[in-house]
Amino acid sequence: MRNRTLDLRQLWGEGWCITLAPRSPQSALHAMGVQEIEPLPGDLATAFAGRDPRNGPPVLLAAAPLDDVWSIIAECEASTGWVGMHSDVLSSLASPGRPACTAFSDPNKLFVEFCEDASQPCGIEPRTNRRWGPYSQRAIESLRLVGFPDGYATEEEPVPEPDREAVGALLVMQAITGIQLRHEHLTGPWTGGLSSKTAP
Repeated sequence: MRNRTLDLRQLWGEGWCITLAPRSPQSALHAMGVQEIEPLPGDLATAFAGRDPRNGPPVLLAAAPLDDVWSIIAECEASTGWVGMHSDVLSSLASPGRPACTAFSDPNKLFVEFCEDASQPCGIEPRTNRRWGPYSQRAIESLRLVGFPDGYATEEEPVPEPDREAVGALLVMQAITGIQLRHEHLTGPWTGGLSSKTAP
């Protein structure tokens, strides 16, 4: 079950956010505050090349299908906060039996948050296994199955891939959603648009 090949920090650097949602790309983008959706040119680097995070909102979101149910939504601007980390966004993206899940990376920070069945969001810091929110038994057991201990990480009970936090974040997302993100999932085709959602 482990994802040892895709490391988003190696691929995209320190600043990024991805959301896995049990929605079509268009439905997910609408829930994330995008009103005008259109095809984006080329790969993600091309799509985001003209954006300057210092300009503030609106924020560009890019979405692509993973399969018939799931989509990935990517963003690389955090001047107003990551859109995928809004609690109302996560709860609106979740559906019964299918949690919505977001991972974000900033310098010296990497967190994952998820929401099950429109409940209050839960979170985890993959490096330390610090958690917050009302974890369901299903989430606890799913994380345990991929190697995360129930309590804080220790030398005796470490988290998986402690030297590659971004890989650990994708492993958390896989445990929560059942989706193992792979390189081919990042090739598009991408659709997207501007979201003017304010900071969470």
